[in-house]
Amino acid sequence: MAGEDFAFYQQKIPGYYLGIGIRNEQVGSVHSVHSPYFFLDENVLPIGSAVFAALAEMYIQDHQNQTKSGQRRSLTTHGN
Repeated sequence: MAGEDFAFYQQKIPGYYLGIGIRNEQVGSVHSVHSPYFFLDENVLPIGSAVFAALAEMYIQDHQNQTKSGQRRSLTTHGN
């Protein structure tokens, strides 16, 4: 599983593992991705995309700040 292997990668390179779960009984999106009945509720795609875009933006801002000042902010203490 990618989640299990990812911990080994993070021993060498710090990072985050993020999964976005979905469940929408109204449209039938109730089964896991490993089920033959899996159905993706595409209404969640803009939300997931926004989360990943925000994380990328935070990384870029942190990297620029680290380069300029030698310091790095933690994502957990980010004020935005």
